[in-house]
Amino acid sequence: MLLLFRNNLLRTTVAKRLVVGVVLLAASGSALSAEWSLKSSIDQSLGYDSNVQMQQNAQGSFFYKIIPVLTLSHTTDVSEIRADALYGTQVYSDLPGFNQDMQNYALSGKYKTERFDWGIALNHSITPTRNNALQTSGNFSANAVSTTQSVSPSLTYHLSEIDNLTLASSYSATSFDNATNDLFRNYNNLEINFAWQRTWTERFSSSLGLFFSNYESKQSGSSQTSNINFDSYGINLTNAYNLSEKWKLSGTVGIRQTDSTISSVTSSSVGFLADFSADYTTDNLTTSFSFRRSLAPSNFGRLQEQTDAGMFLNYRIAENLSTGFNIYYSESTQVNFNDQASRENIVLQPSINWHLAPEWTLSGSYRYRTQDRTQDDFGNLSANNFAESHLIMLTLNFNWQGLSISK
Repeated sequence: MLLLFRNNLLRTTVAKRLVVGVVLLAASGSALSAEWSLKSSIDQSLGYDSNVQMQQNAQGSFFYKIIPVLTLSHTTDVSEIRADALYGTQVYSDLPGFNQDMQNYALSGKYKTERFDWGIALNHSITPTRNNALQTSGNFSANAVSTTQSVSPSLTYHLSEIDNLTLASSYSATSFDNATNDLFRNYNNLEINFAWQRTWTERFSSSLGLFFSNYESKQSGSSQTSNINFDSYGINLTNAYNLSEKWKLSGTVGIRQTDSTISSVTSSSVGFLADFSADYTTDNLTTSFSFRRSLAPSNFGRLQEQTDAGMFLNYRIAENLSTGFNIYYSESTQVNFNDQASRENIVLQPSINWHLAPEWTLSGSYRYRTQDRTQDDFGNLSANNFAESHLIMLTLNFNWQGLSISK
């Protein structure tokens, strides 16, 4: 009960401060040179997926998605306010239960002084759970909808020209509609990070950070305090180095301890965290390699340890023609659960892009995806949960550069 009161108080207090902060940012910018801008984009996709639900008994369907986004921003020499609105829909010809809308609304503000950089971001999203199942649950068959609200304040103090102290936090609350039949569990996630950053040279910088996170979940529709709770804390070291104008390297390594309470049973585990990337860019070629080990929430009310590796490549064949290739591997394992359910995902996706005009891009892509799980959609352990799908998709993107007004 005390934890629930604390979370409600935190959300109310942060929301009030956000409104006050945005008003102050707008007021402070009115006396300075300012620029208003309005931009928008529309993504339309038409394609066929041979196994929409990623089940052993595959069922394919044609689909159509349209995702319009509108962005309004106000920028001055010391402040920036940005608002984004997305309202899209997806339609499946043979699976009408997956005909769902998606929404995302975001508001963020930044303000700079001689010593301090202030920032805050507020987000509200309504998303079909299958759209982010690759990261959260591996369940592509549920037609549930998740609603997530988050607030993320940050503060940076400039000790000197080369040293900074940063305090950043994020709180989010995710809930699910009744379509899940108690399959998913509502959860809250709190993260706090404190870091010292130093710029050693023009090419090399590093930071040393401490972090704490809390993840708690409860059954959908339940008013009882959650009986699943994870507290994680640890330390990490980050280095970033620009080898040249073409090569950029960055890497983070850290150690974490996670203490959990599951149905009144307590346990703990120790693990490592990592985040490495290498980017290579020329006039015609862009490549990126990444590896990451992190903790991530699961829609099942369980904390996951995820290992991700990927490569992205884009090559410009001609002035208006380019090709891309994306490969992604992910492995997810439950933290401090006796059944140790896990899953593996692989995604291969080549594409070709035709830039019809500065605002218009036509893309054709093929995606091959596999998933291998040790549990079914309802959390039951099973040895045979391998599925694969083939997807062919045509996407038309319109990116309107919009209007800009300066004063």
